Amino acid sequence: MTRLLALLTLLLAPMAGAEQVSSRAKTLVVCDDVQDPATLDPQKEFSEKNHTLVQQIFEGLVRFDADGNIEPALATEWKRLDDRTIQFKLREGVSFHNGEPFDAASVKFSIDRYLNPATGFPAFGFIDSIDHVDVVDDRVVNLVTKYPDGLLLNRLAGFIVMVPPKYYREQPEEVLRTKPVGSGAFMFDRWNAGESIVLRANPSYWKKGYPKVERLMFRFFPLEKQVNALLNGDIDVLTSLPGTKTLDVQKSSQTYVIKKPTFYTVAGNFNVSRRPLSDKNVRQAINLAIDRAALVRYDILGNGLPIATLSLPGETGHDAKLAPYPYDPRKAKALLTEAGYGSGLELNVLLKTNAERTGHIIAQELEQVGVHMNLTLVTDAQLFEQLKQRDRWDVAIYDVPDPMYHAFFIRSIFLSGRSPFSLAAIPAVDARIGALVQTLDPESQRRLSEELDDYVHSEYLALPTYQRIRTYGLRRGVTFIAYTSGMPYFYGTEYQAAEKDR
Repeated sequence: MTRLLALLTLLLAPMAGAEQVSSRAKTLVVCDDVQDPATLDPQKEFSEKNHTLVQQIFEGLVRFDADGNIEPALATEWKRLDDRTIQFKLREGVSFHNGEPFDAASVKFSIDRYLNPATGFPAFGFIDSIDHVDVVDDRVVNLVTKYPDGLLLNRLAGFIVMVPPKYYREQPEEVLRTKPVGSGAFMFDRWNAGESIVLRANPSYWKKGYPKVERLMFRFFPLEKQVNALLNGDIDVLTSLPGTKTLDVQKSSQTYVIKKPTFYTVAGNFNVSRRPLSDKNVRQAINLAIDRAALVRYDILGNGLPIATLSLPGETGHDAKLAPYPYDPRKAKALLTEAGYGSGLELNVLLKTNAERTGHIIAQELEQVGVHMNLTLVTDAQLFEQLKQRDRWDVAIYDVPDPMYHAFFIRSIFLSGRSPFSLAAIPAVDARIGALVQTLDPESQRRLSEELDDYVHSEYLALPTYQRIRTYGLRRGVTFIAYTSGMPYFYGTEYQAAEKDR
């Protein structure tokens, strides 16, 4: 009997293995963050990791493809009627996950909810050019802006998604925060607090043949455990692989690495409303004390390019003529002395966990010229709340992608008086941003954007570092499309077992 059981075990083992592979292939496991998002209500969130998650569930009229081109989503076509109006023709036969139909009324409701101050959309300053929506008929809407807006399509693709009116009108806030309903490729399944959020494929998704997996799971691991989770097979996609760990992932027979130049950076913004950073000499000294080539080498093991300002190579409106600040610690010390800080100074610095390594390297370099940074570490979800207390901070250092695929965005995030992530309003910057936004002519808009780059650079208004070449760690068998924004959609990602493993 014992020999018979042993024989049966050997015979059934390959079948069990095949069944495990088949089941595994149905669920794609992603690690994109260290902890739960603040909310799954898309009109209550404004952070990279939070939005990456919710955009799997929701979609807008238009969206960006992986290379930053605007493509149809819930709208199939559009045309500008005048300087303030764009007309959209809506996709037919689409329903939300709860069965409510997608139509012009839902477009009007969704955009009205974004614009309603009672909603509290954190990125309101990035969409407040929109005035209202006119319903032409069930399949056509006109979107009207307060002034000519040359970035309207970028705003729609980057921020605005559609929600079912009845559900979002009737449900209490706590339900909307934890049980989202959209029209996207994946439907909400469950939220295991502190561990994971599980989505399942939308069987009625309008894009035929998608999504490519039956379930999509976002798992949350501390930074120090993420690479081991990938190597151990607990996750399939690690979206932020540290440069120091790429060799470990490449050496494993079960994992591999892909890289993509990304509209993604780490930078610092200054509280210029008060001393010491209201002094241009201090801002210049801080920038001259940073060796950006060394920062790329030691922070991300060469997976990046030093940059001159807050716009990135490849973005529309980036001034490619500007050069990164030189590394000149001797001049930095002289400037600090001239500003009255020859004996040194201290800065209170808010540092996001995703930029922790960068922040510590910057702090070490600044220490050499007499600038001491008191670092307070916060997660992505905590950053927004901490920045509400602007007066506490001299500098904030955090990573940021560009969901608008335009030089406008990152500069605005760090410097605009309307941004919830800036530390001080700078009227000269806001005036220049306003001028380029209201320009519909692409060539004129490009020129104004480059002039803004020049102004930020010459006034040392921020602490730029590098453009990141994003490094992803993947399990063998995963075919993944990296997005230039660093904020991917996963409906096209597949998990296929290698033939030899079947």
